[in-house]
Amino acid sequence: MSTPTPEASEAKRPETVQLLLQVWLAVVILEVVHQLLGVGLTLFNREALLGAARTTAQEAGENLPDAAIEMAAYGSLVLSTVISLIIIAILAWMLRVLAKNTKRAATARRLWFVFSIYFAMRLLLVFIATPAGSDAPDWLFLIDGAIQILIGVAAIMGIIFCTRQETLDYTGELEQMRQMEKELEEARREKQRAKEEKERQKKQEERDKEDAK
Repeated sequence: MSTPTPEASEAKRPETVQLLLQVWLAVVILEVVHQLLGVGLTLFNREALLGAARTTAQEAGENLPDAAIEMAAYGSLVLSTVISLIIIAILAWMLRVLAKNTKRAATARRLWFVFSIYFAMRLLLVFIATPAGSDAPDWLFLIDGAIQILIGVAAIMGIIFCTRQETLDYTGELEQMRQMEKELEEARREKQRAKEEKERQKKQEERDKEDAK
């Protein structure tokens, strides 16, 4: 028995799903670049990073030396970047699950749908937010902003593609919804039959009482 090739597997996917996988893959790649550029922008603005760490320490009532504040500042930067990259790795894994159409494909689609909304909403901040004074070069801000715009546009396209009937049918969610509707309809009919049976019994009891009189 021969195993299906990746080309054969891709051929079974609807065109909508194929486009969906491509735009979400673009989101993954561009988001990695955005996170790395974010680290670069933060390092360019080193004084603001250290100032924020110093303010946090003062509000906590701690008088830390400059070395400790610097360590805390860079530590928080590393931690936030690692967390962001872990989230991106999970999204990449979910994208692979969706591409292979495993049992978790529906979960992967829903997770990506939520994050696509987040990326689309973040797109608004690119036009609304005004960057504070920074030592980073303007071209770096422009590149990062352009990447966020591309991510937002790709995310919006993903929202459109992932809610189409072909995609829901691909992940099995459409069949689940049909099955759920069928079960609800059967439950409604069963309830209606029980109600009719109860009314029939009540009428029969009333007739029996009249006959007894």
